[in-house]
Amino acid sequence: MKVGVVGCGMIARRVHLPIYQSIENVEIVGISDLKERTAQVYAKKFGVKKWFKDYQEMFKEDLDLISICTPNFTHAQITKDAAEAGINVLVEKPMASNLQEADEMIDACKRAGVKLCVVHNNRYIPSLQETKKRITNGRIGRIVSIQATKYHYTPMAWSHSSWFFYKWGLLEDMGYHIIDMVNYLCDSKLEDVKVVARDYVSEMECLNHIMLLMLYKNSASAFLDLSWVSGCLEASLKVQGTGGLLNTDLRNNHVQEIHGFMTPTEDLSSHFKKSFKTIKAALDKSYFKGALSYHKKIIEDYILSINTGTEIPIPGEQGREIMAIIDTIKSKINANELEANTTKNRN
Repeated sequence: MKVGVVGCGMIARRVHLPIYQSIENVEIVGISDLKERTAQVYAKKFGVKKWFKDYQEMFKEDLDLISICTPNFTHAQITKDAAEAGINVLVEKPMASNLQEADEMIDACKRAGVKLCVVHNNRYIPSLQETKKRITNGRIGRIVSIQATKYHYTPMAWSHSSWFFYKWGLLEDMGYHIIDMVNYLCDSKLEDVKVVARDYVSEMECLNHIMLLMLYKNSASAFLDLSWVSGCLEASLKVQGTGGLLNTDLRNNHVQEIHGFMTPTEDLSSHFKKSFKTIKAALDKSYFKGALSYHKKIIEDYILSINTGTEIPIPGEQGREIMAIIDTIKSKINANELEANTTKNRN
């Protein structure tokens, strides 16, 4: 499998490049970056023979697959260019800036007969998979509601790039992942969404605190509380069913299933199980990588799907579902801002 990487930002350096290096029968043919010196430096670091300033020049090489690790507003054009060159595409999230671009990407890949996969790596978190399995097996009946919490620090240590903190900020960063998780568990079409979103510190000029109430056509509802300004780290899901409850600690990879009244002994047992898993993950250092640990699995599954003609792990159509929801949320935020400005002007 001959691979090219477009963009040499943090996600390429910390995830894509080292993962491709670690997989047998995969060769990184080239990397590209608008800053040629950056491309050269990381080509040398990862033992890649060719580097490019223009990704179009890289596409002239014999490539089977590219990873797109650039800002989301560039994804659509790069994907269309790769498809035209007959190259399969793995694209970081968000897959595009809007739904129209997502559709263009999907259509271009279908016309060219190449595969398109979106990096929803959080889908591979074991506790999320376990939660999905228990729901599918009817352990808690039908889903009534989901409470999803994701608190994190402002990701300045990850990227100082201005595009990262554009207007939508949190929504297109970790908000995208949590929305995808909830959508994955509910397995229904979105009916409506209520939004409260703001720049809570009034200095970042992008959204850093968002609350969403998502209503689904199967009567399930989900409340999402997302923040860059909490001063703490938390990632959790509480799934209420008609016959039980699932408490999912995503950060510590633990699922607690509750039916009726939980005794202190059962709570203690659950606590010890979670502690054991957390200590084990800390010792093998996977704990500190968080969801980045699951990129390798999705990349391996995608390469397998290309080699064997089997199902793509996260096809473009699934990424499109989340882009449709994101577009709806953006339209609600814009409408709220317009209404607030109109009211302010009247006063």
